[in-house]
Amino acid sequence: MNPFRRGTTQIAYLTGIALVIIAVGIEYFQFHQNQQFLLTDLKNRLIEHTANVNLRARTVKGYVIGLKTAAENSLNEIKQFGMKSPLYAYLKNDLPTHTYFLDRESLTEIVSGNLRGKGTLEGLSQQTRNELNMALSLNPFFENALKGNRGTVWVYYASLQGFQNVYPAADGFSSIPPPQEKRNTWTPIHDRKEQGLVVTNSSPVSEGEKQMGTVSLDLSLTELDRVMNRIQDLEGRLYLINKDHQVLATKGVHSRKDGIPTLDQFLSQNILQKIDAEIKSPSGWFVFEGQDLIFVTDLHETPWTMIYVGSRSSLFLQVFAEALENLFLISLLLIFVVGLGYLIVLRNFITPAGKLVTHISNENKGIKSNPSNLPSRWRPWFEIVTKIFTENRTLLDDLENRVYQRTKELEEALIHLKKAQNQIIVQEKLASLGALTAGIAHEIKNPLNFIINFSELSLEYLHELKEKVKNEPELLDLALQNVTKTIEHAHRADAIVKSMLAHARGSTGEITTFNLNALLKQSIELGYNGFLGSNAHFTAKIVEKFDAKVGEIQGSEQDLARVFLNIINNACFALFDKKKKEGKGYKPELNIETKDAGNLVKITIEDNGPGMDKAVLKKVFTPFFTTKESGKGTGLGLSLSYDIIAHQHKGHLSVESEVGKFTRFIIELPKGGGQT
Repeated sequence: MNPFRRGTTQIAYLTGIALVIIAVGIEYFQFHQNQQFLLTDLKNRLIEHTANVNLRARTVKGYVIGLKTAAENSLNEIKQFGMKSPLYAYLKNDLPTHTYFLDRESLTEIVSGNLRGKGTLEGLSQQTRNELNMALSLNPFFENALKGNRGTVWVYYASLQGFQNVYPAADGFSSIPPPQEKRNTWTPIHDRKEQGLVVTNSSPVSEGEKQMGTVSLDLSLTELDRVMNRIQDLEGRLYLINKDHQVLATKGVHSRKDGIPTLDQFLSQNILQKIDAEIKSPSGWFVFEGQDLIFVTDLHETPWTMIYVGSRSSLFLQVFAEALENLFLISLLLIFVVGLGYLIVLRNFITPAGKLVTHISNENKGIKSNPSNLPSRWRPWFEIVTKIFTENRTLLDDLENRVYQRTKELEEALIHLKKAQNQIIVQEKLASLGALTAGIAHEIKNPLNFIINFSELSLEYLHELKEKVKNEPELLDLALQNVTKTIEHAHRADAIVKSMLAHARGSTGEITTFNLNALLKQSIELGYNGFLGSNAHFTAKIVEKFDAKVGEIQGSEQDLARVFLNIINNACFALFDKKKKEGKGYKPELNIETKDAGNLVKITIEDNGPGMDKAVLKKVFTPFFTTKESGKGTGLGLSLSYDIIAHQHKGHLSVESEVGKFTRFIIELPKGGGQT
């Protein structure tokens, strides 16, 4: 497979996988969000439903408190004005049972309940008679309460004097004993036989501070079940319980046992413990017990509690299904988009690029190629490549005739260069080198440039000539060796001249404001790529750790670039030298780091090369000292770098090293460029 296509296919696969993983992450987050939304919505529905049940209980309580008020007002009017109920005349004694009762058979159109008490009418005190009149006067109110409250079984008044008035009339009715508390109360569940299970709301009736009796209303649990089942589409079960854990009503419970139901008949002990803990210390949120979900809220108007118990799996099943559906759709869409993008890139870029590389390779080998089926915007590139290679071949053919003449000129120039080199080396660093700078610039620099340029051209001509002239191979090899030596010495001389000129001239660069990290990055690219140009088989790992806080500093940008280039080039040379000695097992690495230190910037350039011993470290900044082979270095680079950092920029340049492990150059630069 074409390398371009193989790489693009891998990128497409990885991109698709990454997008699917992202989609899964998003849907996972959305799934949990939807769970929270679902629980919040369920909580709001449960609270709203609890409020509806609470409203029903408050309505019953309101009627009972109204009956209490009517009873106490009626009792006061009877006491003050001597009023009597029309029904009082129909009270009769039942001497065998020593009781008295209301003769309802004599009544025709008057609304009445069933009043019965202990003793005889003649033996009653005036206070009891007043209370009897009050109880009889409550019958119309009882009728209204019965009609106004769905699910009401009985409404009645029970006196502490041993009589009761029950509406509607019922024989054998037994009232709930009057509560001792002087406030409205709800009783536990009790069985009214043919009327079923009921709960009773009672309020005490008092005359001043004295309690006379209670007015009560029996509410059927069937009515509470009806109210509980108003909530629709609820996953789970609802229980309405009192403080004795008696179950008043349920929702979603399909089987109930006979007798008075209690919560432990429906739920496990672990769930009951969770419910008791929530009742004592409400959290206001759902409690988890295994796969069960529990929510507890109380009714403010009654000593009752609403309990929700649901299954987590069934509750979240729909949310999970929606998440899977969304994930499937998103994955399909992403696969389609990535696949379409891959096809477009393959057609418009990868295939033409592969053909262009093949075309360049063929032209380099002298093979004519004419690729077909190219996009119109790519065809000019192929034409340009063909044109460039054709022109280069023409130029190389023209240069072959000049090789001999240029070689003689280079030999003469080399003699002058060696003389100038000997003069430069014996001069002192500053005084003598400065005196010779002008002469070197005029007398040596220009011929030296000619020597380098023409030597390189001659070398190319000789290679071409050797391929064409087969009968004089020894002579041509000798000429090639001479020209190669000429180029090496010319570059050696050129490096010495440049270094000595820079060292003698010192720093006259303008102080400007520039981005240090950008300059250092540019120097790394120039130094490393320049070294690769002459050592094509060398590679090193470059690790850059630039502190963004460094920002812009002041200094001579050109001179500092010279320092960075020099140190980086030395590091590359050391890494290359160690690589040649240790082979494939060695991994060259160059670490460059900047760090903001207040008014200073700290720059560290470290390599894992052969390192230097203590004797070399003492002389590393000495002019003309070098550890490189003859012809590889001048010994002025680090000396010049030290002058630029320490003298020009008022900074500090130091070096640390350990033989066989590393060499580390540390540069500390003032941000103001050393200017006062």
